[in-house]
Amino acid sequence: MAGLKDIKNVLAVYSCKGGVGKSTVAVNLAYSLMNQGKKVGIFDADLYGPSLPTMISPQSTNLYQAENDASKIQPIEFAGVKAMSYGFATQSKSAVLRGPMASNLVA
Repeated sequence: MAGLKDIKNVLAVYSCKGGVGKSTVAVNLAYSLMNQGKKVGIFDADLYGPSLPTMISPQSTNLYQAENDASKIQPIEFAGVKAMSYGFATQSKSAVLRGPMASNLVA
């Protein structure tokens, strides 16, 4: 993916079951790595029930265009960790997305 060309390492936290603590593990892992001096970002790819906005609770969830590329969104930064979630982009708590629509949002 062109958007990940400058990313050195990717850690995926996933499960085929809901409610097992994926977001809790991802957030704790991100902040632990940040405390070790690493540059860290979290991408919450859950389109149907994003929990990252609830877990980190940033003061502002306003999304802005990236300074160097108007086709990209600048991630929200909270306590030293950059974060992006579908929950920041939608006003409602859930989305009605099927098949190709959902796949194109994450790609």
